[in-house]
Amino acid sequence: MALTLQMLVDKPELGLSVMVAAQGLDRPVKWALASELPDPSPFLEGGEFVLTTGSRLSPGAPAHRRYVDRLVGAGAVGLGFGLSGYHPVVPGDLVDAAGRAGLPLLCVPAGTAFTTISRSVANYIVDEQQRTLSFALAAQRDLSRASLSPNAAREVVNRLAKALRCWALLLDQEGGLRAGTPAGRMHLARICIDLSRLRDGSRSASLSMTVAGDAVVLLPLTVRARVRGFLAVGRSTPLTTTEQSVVTTAVSLLCADLQGMWGALDDQRRHRLAVFRVAIEGDIELAAAVSGVLGTDCPEGDLRLAMLGVPPGHEIELLERAENDHALLSLCALVAEWEPGRVVVLMPPAEGDIRTLESLLRHVPHARGAVSDPVSPRELPEAWRRVRSVFNSAPGTAGKLSLASDVATAGLMRHLAGDEARGWAEALLAPLADNGRRSKVDLRHTLRTFLAHNGQADASASALGIHRHTLRYRMGKVAEVMGRDIDDPTTRAELWVALQLADQP
Repeated sequence: MALTLQMLVDKPELGLSVMVAAQGLDRPVKWALASELPDPSPFLEGGEFVLTTGSRLSPGAPAHRRYVDRLVGAGAVGLGFGLSGYHPVVPGDLVDAAGRAGLPLLCVPAGTAFTTISRSVANYIVDEQQRTLSFALAAQRDLSRASLSPNAAREVVNRLAKALRCWALLLDQEGGLRAGTPAGRMHLARICIDLSRLRDGSRSASLSMTVAGDAVVLLPLTVRARVRGFLAVGRSTPLTTTEQSVVTTAVSLLCADLQGMWGALDDQRRHRLAVFRVAIEGDIELAAAVSGVLGTDCPEGDLRLAMLGVPPGHEIELLERAENDHALLSLCALVAEWEPGRVVVLMPPAEGDIRTLESLLRHVPHARGAVSDPVSPRELPEAWRRVRSVFNSAPGTAGKLSLASDVATAGLMRHLAGDEARGWAEALLAPLADNGRRSKVDLRHTLRTFLAHNGQADASASALGIHRHTLRYRMGKVAEVMGRDIDDPTTRAELWVALQLADQP
């Protein structure tokens, strides 16, 4: 607690009396300065309690007004006038000037030496600094102990709030609540509005704001040059410098906790890549055994293999989005970073799996990819070779997912790139597009999968993740909608070429 003029007045040993309160006795006193100069303002920094006997002050109201105005202009918080044989009472002109300027004026009795007041102020400041230092050390020590607990982040937040008598919120990088005191949770929605201003760590180290009357500080938690979370601290009064240092300690501990989390994630990523490397050699049994030892997923049965890529600057975004994609997680897909900017996916075939990958690519700037048809585990080496070939040779159109099965027709498509060919393809497939706007079933994707598997019902149904009877029903709808005999080889060839043309960028 800062020393104030009122606290000095309350010390009976000083014997100070108030001549002019000016509603300023609660002002903090940074120092006590005794000076008989007519103008001590050059020696003031602001916050001083100036002491004088007025021995060198010129008499008269104008001189006293100038003196008081100089003190106010220099930031003095009060004036102590010492009674002496020169001035047995406080001059009335000085009292008037202080009242007019709003400067607190205290009368110092003749029996109180200025050194006594200065010593009292100095002792209080030293004691306060010691109390502040002890508080900071105790709070930081308590936070450090909290960081060693099983729920380190939650404990650090709770103890920080207790030490500073504030509310606190710990958020993840998307603004989701990881931990927080009840008083802070009601402000979560408001806090999240400003998170975007701190997600780019180069813009600002912190953000101050007012939320429902509380002074709030919002700080990013940066790990590996990326913002991985946020800490918000708020209360009705602003934090002191010492309290800010305690918050800084909390931020460091929370970042260390995140660093540990990301270190564990690095281990998981290395494990997934190891399993993937074994799987693409065609030994899925060994891959499953390795995944069991390393504690990671390894899909079984027929599998799709995909490679996704982005240019420099978007590597982390692609990897994290692929790792956290809900559809891929539900499929127990194996996602690994093959190299910076290249993510590989091993996944069981299911209905909508291609759309899942395409959706992922659309959400990452400049992303593209290549994916295989469903293959048996022993065919994974050849599928891997083909997917890499297609990925490396396909045009780098953002959002484009190339199918490895398209390699055989890629040369032909270069000769059918004219507007007439595209118009023919769109007209041929128009009935499917019209039906797609009315139905939730993607008949076009069903047809494409069916043709890609040479009309084999079992393989096509497996690739779509549906029963063969469902496939038969859907293909009947395709034939009905298009008015074509799907069993006719010429019709199949035309539809396949039309689909290839329509899918080109």
